[in-house]
Amino acid sequence: MSLETRTIEFAALETRDEADGHYLTGLVAPIHGNYDNSSYIETFTSNTFDKSIKERGTRIPLLEQHNTQNHPIGMSVRWEKSGEGLIGEFKLASTPRGEEARTLAADGMVTGLSVGFIPVRNKTTTVNGRQNIQRLEAKLDHVGLVTSAAYTEAKVLAVRAYDPDDEEIVPLLAKWRHLLINA
Repeated sequence: MSLETRTIEFAALETRDEADGHYLTGLVAPIHGNYDNSSYIETFTSNTFDKSIKERGTRIPLLEQHNTQNHPIGMSVRWEKSGEGLIGEFKLASTPRGEEARTLAADGMVTGLSVGFIPVRNKTTTVNGRQNIQRLEAKLDHVGLVTSAAYTEAKVLAVRAYDPDDEEIVPLLAKWRHLLINA
């Protein structure tokens, strides 16, 4: 099987500078969205990436435009599920490329998050003469910060430095933290 990528649109950015670095938090895989690549329609389940996150959740890189030839611009630090889908939090690299990524996202010039994955288990059906693929399980290889989005219903929750225990700043991560730690 080959690596596949899916892109999501994001909005509603906020930036702050603090000493502990910068973070990007966003919806990386919506569970209510459809991706129409013209030959089939794809959806993710709420559990599509569970195994990958359990096995290597803090080692999933954030790449610039899916470029696997360069070093990551960030690394995952937390994951959670919401009613909208899978939310990832990434610590941005303290490098010129990491700072450029933060600036581009905060200024609204880079508008997408995209998952790079290898399909493991699918459920395929036909609806109105079109093939529909539901991704039941996939190996999450990386997340890309990209300029063009396939899933337009997703949004970045924040691009900032913050205290991860502050429930007002990161309400979704604080709400789900106990589930992630005990997983």
